[in-house]
Amino acid sequence: MRPFIALYAWLLARLPEGFAKLNAGLFGWVLWCLRGKLITRNLAAAFPARDAAWLKRIGRTSCRRTAEMALFSIASPMLSEAEIKERIHLDPAVTAGPDSLPPEGTGTVLFVPHFALMEMMTATCLLRPELARREWAVMYRPLDQPAADRWVREARERFGMKLVSRRDGFGRSMKAVKEGHIAAVLFDQSTQSGSRIQFLGRPCAVTDLPGIIAQRFKAPGRIYWAERTGFWRCRLRIKALAASDSIGLTLESNAWLEHQLREDENACSSWLWAHDRWKHGLQDYIKDLQP
Repeated sequence: MRPFIALYAWLLARLPEGFAKLNAGLFGWVLWCLRGKLITRNLAAAFPARDAAWLKRIGRTSCRRTAEMALFSIASPMLSEAEIKERIHLDPAVTAGPDSLPPEGTGTVLFVPHFALMEMMTATCLLRPELARREWAVMYRPLDQPAADRWVREARERFGMKLVSRRDGFGRSMKAVKEGHIAAVLFDQSTQSGSRIQFLGRPCAVTDLPGIIAQRFKAPGRIYWAERTGFWRCRLRIKALAASDSIGLTLESNAWLEHQLREDENACSSWLWAHDRWKHGLQDYIKDLQP
C-alpha cells in the first residue's frame, strides 16, 4: 500500500497542477454522489432563503474542496519546503497584535474549524522560527488503513507538530497546555456528548473539550484557521476569544463560525457540510419532546 501512496503522491506533486485539480474534481463528485442528499439538507436548513441552484453550487464546491484537502495531505511529503512556503501565507496577526499567539511559556488552546485546507496548518512551524520553538499538540482521529494513517501522520508531523490520537488525546493535550505549550482541537465536528446549542437555526451537540482545557488551566483561547485563497493555497489566520470559561468559549467559538458561514461565501463553500453535525442534537431534542 505505501509504494502505491508514494507513487500517487509523486504524481500529484510533480505533474502539472491541473492533474491534482482534476483528481479533486473527480473525488469531489464521488463525495457528492455519496453525501449529496445530506449536504443539501444541511444547507437548506441553514439557508432557507437560498434557491436550489445556490445550495447545489455551494454543496458541490464543498465536496471538491474537501477532496482537495485530502489530496494535499497525500501530496505534501513530495513538496519541498520552498514550495510549501510559496503556497501558505501566515497572517501578521498570528505573531503580532491583540489576536496573536501568547508569548512562549503561556499554555494556549487553539479552536480549529473544519475548513478546507486545514491540513496546511501543520506547516505553521515552518513559516516562522519562533513558532518552531514551541510545542504543538494536535488532536486527530487515526485513519482505519494503517499504511495511509502512517503516511498522513508523518506528513502532518513533518515540521514539528505532534499528533495525539483522540483515544488518549485529552490527557496529552491537557499536559501540553499545563506545561505552557499549545493544544489544537477541532471544535465543529459532530459528537455524541458535550453541550447542546443552537447552530445555524437547529439544535446541535457540540464538543466542549477545548473550552474545558482552557478553563482548567486559565489558558487563552484562539480560533486558528486556514482561509483558502486558491488551489492548495491559503492564508493562516487567528482570532482571540474573549471568554475564559468552558461554556462561554464553546458559545463564542460556535457563534464566530456561524457568522463566517453566513457572511462569507468562500468560508461557507470551504466548510465540511458532508458530516452530520446536527444528528445528535436533533436526537436529543426529539427525546426531550417525548412524554
